[in-house]
Amino acid sequence: KKTTIVTTYEDNQPGVVIKVYEGERAMTRDNHFIGQFELTGIPLEPRGVPQIEVIFHLDTNIILHVSAIIKSTGKMSSITLSNYNEQLSHKEINRMINEAEQFTQEDNKKKTANRS
Repeated sequence: KKTTIVTTYEDNQPGVVIKVYEGERAMTRDNHFIGQFELTGIPLEPRGVPQIEVIFHLDTNIILHVSAIIKSTGKMSSITLSNYNEQLSHKEINRMINEAEQFTQEDNKKKTANRS
């Protein structure tokens, strides 16, 4: 189980789309898209104020459950992704892991540059 907090990027943003990727790379574009869902009903506040908790849980059957909860209201939306890892072959998964290891330093530099 992994949890992260995200927020809005615009003032008075009423909803967000949560996109789910698999992969080990630091940059989203270098990973594999596996699904998305929408969370609406976010209180109309300045950007960065609403707090949205995103929870990733992989169960014993290798089914990924992703939920997003607006911390101030408790409103929740979620997606369940089963057989998502069947989209990639074992060879492709190994390639992604090797690329992640190979590009770790480069990815960290890009990540740091994007924060600036």
